[in-house]
Amino acid sequence: MKLTFEEYQPRQVVHVHKRVDGPWFWTRYSAHPYVGCRSGCTFCYLRGGRYLGKRDPATFDTLIQVKTNVVERLRSELSRLERDVLACGDWQQPAEDRYRLSRQMLEVAHELSFPVFIVERSPLLERDLDLLKALSRRSWVGVVISFSNLSPRLKAAFEPRSPGLQRRLQCMERLASAGILVGASLMPIIPFVGDDTAHLDEAVRMTAAHGGKFVLGAGMSMEGEQAALTWEAAGRLEPSLPGRWRKLYGNEPDGTPSSSAPREYKARIGQQVRELCERHGVLARMPRYIPEGPLAVNKWVAERLFLKCWELDLELASPSRVWAYRKAAWTVDVLPRSIVDIHQQQPGTGLRRLPEMGEAVARDIERWLLEWPAMRKERVRAASPSTFGPLFDAPEEKP
Repeated sequence: MKLTFEEYQPRQVVHVHKRVDGPWFWTRYSAHPYVGCRSGCTFCYLRGGRYLGKRDPATFDTLIQVKTNVVERLRSELSRLERDVLACGDWQQPAEDRYRLSRQMLEVAHELSFPVFIVERSPLLERDLDLLKALSRRSWVGVVISFSNLSPRLKAAFEPRSPGLQRRLQCMERLASAGILVGASLMPIIPFVGDDTAHLDEAVRMTAAHGGKFVLGAGMSMEGEQAALTWEAAGRLEPSLPGRWRKLYGNEPDGTPSSSAPREYKARIGQQVRELCERHGVLARMPRYIPEGPLAVNKWVAERLFLKCWELDLELASPSRVWAYRKAAWTVDVLPRSIVDIHQQQPGTGLRRLPEMGEAVARDIERWLLEWPAMRKERVRAASPSTFGPLFDAPEEKP
């Protein structure tokens, strides 16, 4: 397939998220130099939605649009934004070999002391290890190495042009050895062929063996062009697989089609990944970057609230209970005042007067605030990947 590059200059390159991406990557901003990807993985959700704009989804891996002004625009736009985590760069080949824009974006982040998050399938990221180390010392860097599983058979079926799996693990090991916070993203976990204990255990075990500190796992979306290509690949792999997927996603004559697997399935997979992380000594969530200052406690409490949402989802708690914690997390995360001050100045009532703050959530926050003084030195600025405190509450004793 012929690859074409199309250069252009957008008016804006930084996307400001409405809310922080918790409890996943904890990003507030994102900026990327290319649109489209040569790897062309069939299951990539970016083939659909708003990512390609009005482009034909079939050109996802044959046309790479290059934002030639991304470095200048990034510097200008970040200088006007509050410092928070920026998802940055794209080390795909051959685009990055040719344009080297991702490295220049890291240089801007370093110049402005912006914390950076990177999710990457390409080991080309190693090229910029010197800059990542410098940025980590000045601010913060979190890296997720992405792979669905470590099966050569599944890679050949669904992502034949993506970088080698062993090279990705080697990249993880080099980053970890350099003191960079790094983990793995099992996204997507492929239903019925990649979601068994053997595949998941291998991925988590090898992450731990290569210095990864955490593993994130998520299911596979099925929408538009991406779904069609993934179903085709599944049929070539196992003729019965597309039918099983159609049943899972409700894509049958008597079903209700969904782009997402049922909640029960996702909870089962999430529980499996969490148990394997505990077995192999890694975290099941990525620790959040927490800056210095009086509002650090707000970010930490919001993290706990987002993690509570995730735990409740895995337990299949009622959606209303999950939403109660999520809405409270959104409230706390953007509070302009320290939640400690609010609680101390109005004990028993201050927290409960905040928007979207229910009684049960307020009680949890009051309990967590007792832990903050001890946690502060460990969590503020997240200087070392090994110093993160516990992410989850111990089970409450039953009366």
